[in-house]
Amino acid sequence: MTAATGAPTSLLGAGLRRLGGGPDRIPGVDVARGVAVLGMFTAHVGVTTPDAGPAWWLLDLSHGRSSILFALVAGVSVAIVTGGSLPLDGDPLRRARTRLLVRAVLLLALVALLDLLGTRVLLILGFYACYFVLALPFLRWPPRRLAALAVTVALVGPVLAYWGPEVLARAGLRLPRDGSGAVTNFVLTGAYPAIVWMAYVLAGMAIGRCDLRSERLRTGLLVGGLAAWAVLSVASGALTDVAGGQDAVVAQRDATTSTGGATFAWDDPWPDPAGLLLAGPHDDTTFEAFASGGFAVAVVGLCLHVGRLGRWVLAPLAAVGSMALTVYSLQIVAIWHWDLLGSTTNGPLVVLVLVTLAAATVWRFLLGRGPVERLVSAVADRAARG
Repeated sequence: MTAATGAPTSLLGAGLRRLGGGPDRIPGVDVARGVAVLGMFTAHVGVTTPDAGPAWWLLDLSHGRSSILFALVAGVSVAIVTGGSLPLDGDPLRRARTRLLVRAVLLLALVALLDLLGTRVLLILGFYACYFVLALPFLRWPPRRLAALAVTVALVGPVLAYWGPEVLARAGLRLPRDGSGAVTNFVLTGAYPAIVWMAYVLAGMAIGRCDLRSERLRTGLLVGGLAAWAVLSVASGALTDVAGGQDAVVAQRDATTSTGGATFAWDDPWPDPAGLLLAGPHDDTTFEAFASGGFAVAVVGLCLHVGRLGRWVLAPLAAVGSMALTVYSLQIVAIWHWDLLGSTTNGPLVVLVLVTLAAATVWRFLLGRGPVERLVSAVADRAARG
């Protein structure tokens, strides 16, 4: 083979290796992350009501569950980069912790810039950074302990998130209105409170500490996750109906919550415990944690199954997942620039998804890692070496 014919062949081979992810990446995890990112596209830009057509219910699944899947896969990734089924120790673990901490700082800087655009999208990246920091003490924990802690958080956290802010308000304390209350907002009162959402991260870490090549694990995640989603969703609906129906429960909860300037005394009616029976998007209840969390677990199991078998068929989706920070950030910029919120059709969503899949595939084929991922990795690696 001559140099003239060998060079293009070599470039093609290098591009295909980048597109395939290389030996250090697990295709199923990238696919799951890609599903989460495109799901958030759907939740932000898409029309997910019956007006969208016969498949509207499939689009409607994106609400709440996409961000939960994003948090779950974050936990899987944290476990993978800290040793997978064989957790790091000593200096390698200290360097990994440094990388995660620096990554959290950079995520806060990134989300600060995106927030300046004022898109009305509930940005998850700031909370994502908080989750990384809160995960640091648990990097040496085995899967069973991580799973047990995730279940505990899913049981206790929603109760604290439901009544905790109300206790603070009725005690005459000020709920966060600016950056001075960032810790309280991240942990308890925000859109993605860590007191609940760390359950998904810890569950993901438990999964990542297992052998992801195990057929038994993948099947268990798929079947168990679907079972949890089905059983808890049905149970939530049945119990909510007994309590008077979803509309009545939500109305009572909203009427007794200190929001929008309303203030209540200790002896005024409190949010009814029936509110903890809800399982809708961002209800942050135990029922949602186990139902939507189970759905996310099932998606990860499915992606681990098909990611290896359909490595090349699903390469565009894996490419999106491999540069999730870049894609997520550009989505916010696109929403801001073209004012995509409130669209009456799914045309903008289809264009956004297709352009993203094509651009991510070409970028990964030619250059590999996404631009934001390159920057974050370079800074984190330099800090870890220092």
